[in-house]
Amino acid sequence: MIRLRPTRRLALTFGLPAAVIGQGQERALTVLFSPAMQAALDTTYGGSERAVLEQTIRERVDAALGGGGCDGIAQVEITLLNARPTHPTDRQIDDDASLDRLGTHYAGGATFSARILDSAGRELRSLRYDWCARDERHSSLAAEAWGDVRLASEGLGSQLVRACRALGSSHPATP
Repeated sequence: MIRLRPTRRLALTFGLPAAVIGQGQERALTVLFSPAMQAALDTTYGGSERAVLEQTIRERVDAALGGGGCDGIAQVEITLLNARPTHPTDRQIDDDASLDRLGTHYAGGATFSARILDSAGRELRSLRYDWCARDERHSSLAAEAWGDVRLASEGLGSQLVRACRALGSSHPATP
């Protein structure tokens, strides 16, 4: 069960970001794209997919980090190194009329590098995480193009929480 802070519950109830009702973001979460991933977006998947991927990654990782264990972390920087969709993107369908938005199914996923930084911008920990569906049985059931990237982002979030907890136990917070 996920426990939300009272101000987050209010924000969700009224559809407001937590910062609007007086609870600021405790950490900055930055999502970057590798040159190879940006090229794939430009040539294969469509440039508009960048915003979709960024939002998916940010939401899933932030949800994991908000669950606890990363309160003292100032910044998390995530770089999407590679991603493959679960279903074709609009650009792929435009380029190949034989593709079906839901009927065409790929084993998608993503590869990330991530850095946990302190308030001075010093790297505390870095990690690499990748997850790709082995086959259709292990793939996202979502009808969205980036369902497997969502699953990979959730896994990355879990790995970041573990890394934060390990940092907390090996480096006690200083006032």
